[in-house]
Amino acid sequence: MSDAPVTLRKPLTRDIPLEWIDALLIAASELDPSASLEQRASALLGAAERTLTGCGFGACIPGATGAQVVVRVSSRARREDTRDPARLLPEFAFERAVAIEPEGRSSVHIAADDAGYLDSAPIQALVDRLVLALQITIREARAQQSLRDQIIQAEKLASLGKMAAGVVHELNNPLTSILAYSEYLRRKGERSGVDPSDLERLARINEAADRIRRFSRDLIAYSRPSTEKPGAVSLHDIIERALVFCEHLLEQTSVTVEKCFGEIPPVHGVIDPLTQVFVNLFTNAAHAMHEHGGCLGIATAMSPSDGYITVTIQDEGHGIDAEHLPRIFDPFFTTKTDGTGTGLGLSIVRNIVASHGGAIRATPRAPRGTAFYLDLPIALPSSARR
Repeated sequence: MSDAPVTLRKPLTRDIPLEWIDALLIAASELDPSASLEQRASALLGAAERTLTGCGFGACIPGATGAQVVVRVSSRARREDTRDPARLLPEFAFERAVAIEPEGRSSVHIAADDAGYLDSAPIQALVDRLVLALQITIREARAQQSLRDQIIQAEKLASLGKMAAGVVHELNNPLTSILAYSEYLRRKGERSGVDPSDLERLARINEAADRIRRFSRDLIAYSRPSTEKPGAVSLHDIIERALVFCEHLLEQTSVTVEKCFGEIPPVHGVIDPLTQVFVNLFTNAAHAMHEHGGCLGIATAMSPSDGYITVTIQDEGHGIDAEHLPRIFDPFFTTKTDGTGTGLGLSIVRNIVASHGGAIRATPRAPRGTAFYLDLPIALPSSARR
């Protein structure tokens, strides 16, 4: 018979022979870091099965794609049980299932022909230890998969960056012609008395072409690794630059921008990484407001702490749950389930801000939304830095 997954009791080390624990520890230590989730589970279950030769072991664990990874380790031939499809080891008379994760999405199974043997304290203690080992290896396997996915994505973006650089290069020649000829026609029209509305159209063509040229140049500069040395930079110029990168997304999500720039001195930093900070924050705000739109507020002011500028970025999105706030800057942590989040954006933001000698924090807003506060150091005169 098969029982529903049960809640783990606190394992008692004295209930389990030390050689059983050693077998699990050795199997766990020999796991290949690049092994798949199925390979990891098979190694641990195999160690348990070799320790208890009269038992069979199995596990049911959600994989990276959401499909269940089912692992069976048994010396007996597999037999189907149409009466109870939840059983992994129907070739044995009795089977127990124990939840591996609190939410019950995964379980470990142990089967034998003697129900009393399965319920004995040493066997339950071994299963408890096996569950702990599986919990650890599941987390490691998922972290490895996330890293692999990020590497693949980074390689795709690198290839895309090279393609974009080529496209921008090809655009430069026709853009230069559009700019030159539209300006020539506008000036000629002014001299010959052309309809003012036609002159306005020519001016708009010129402005649009110039905007494309500036955007393409900024895009190339942004995609290249920065080789600049830190220096005095205009924070307002960096914010405006980031808004240009995010303009299309903000329009798509019906987000309006309100700026309240104070009188502030330059900050000490590097333009490209700081641009990435604001691009990431503005993108997150747009994603948070994609359902109903809203206002993205950006304010700059002198910080109460001497020597710093405070940038406040507020949105009217769905907000961040209080229990998630302490973790939002952790690598790979994301609350987005629609594929728009990698869990790295805010971690990158924090690292860049910290490398500039600054700090970042987040707080919930009432009635909804989130506010981010960045403190960045003011650029000191060169004499003061020596």
